[in-house]
This record gives sequence, C-alpha cells and structure tokens, in this order.
Amino acid sequence: MSDTTVAADVDQDHAEDHGDHPTEKAYWIIFAVLAVFTALEVAWSYMGLDGAALVLPLIGMMIIKFVLVAGIFMHLKYDMSIRNGNMFTYMFGFGLLLAIIVYAVVLLTFTTS
Repeated sequence: MSDTTVAADVDQDHAEDHGDHPTEKAYWIIFAVLAVFTALEVAWSYMGLDGAALVLPLIGMMIIKFVLVAGIFMHLKYDMSIRNGNMFTYMFGFGLLLAIIVYAVVLLTFTTS
C-alpha cells in the first residue's frame, strides 16, 4: 500500500467522522452574532436592574452563546460519527445544565439568608 493510499483512507475516515463544516462566511456571521450578544450582555448589566430582571436575560444570552460556540466553533453540531454519536453534544449540554443548577443554588443561598 502506498503512502498516497494510506493518506486517502485517513482523509476519508476523517471526513466521515466530522461530516460537513460551515464555510468561512458562516464563521464570520457567528462571530458577529457572538459580538452582538456580548455587547447586549454588557449593556444589560449597566441598566441598573436587580434580581431576576437582571439575571434571567443574561442566562438566556449565555445559553445562546454557549450553543453557538459549542455547536459551531467546537464542531459538536457536525460530530455525527458512528463511533461516538452525539456523546460530546450530550456531555456539553449536561455541563451547561449543571452550571445553571449550581448558579441557581448559589443565587438562592444569597436570597434566603
């Protein structure tokens, strides 16, 4: 087997593992969306709101940014190989859920004491 054949097999396996990927234009669009959400988060934090009116929209924007970064930039949206299925997507989703629960518990301890 020649080096060219081995390289072609590796490239084909890599393509099967990772599927389609977004174009460079799509990456720039995602970058712009993330920049807008970051600006909204900063602006929201300076609005002088308290409690749930401050935190809940920030958590919502955080979730949107997390999904975009993990799904697009970290290629979880395209990670559909037979070997690992959606395992990485589920792991990141579980991490997000756990972070929200921990954050909520910490917030509740400050409001009840």
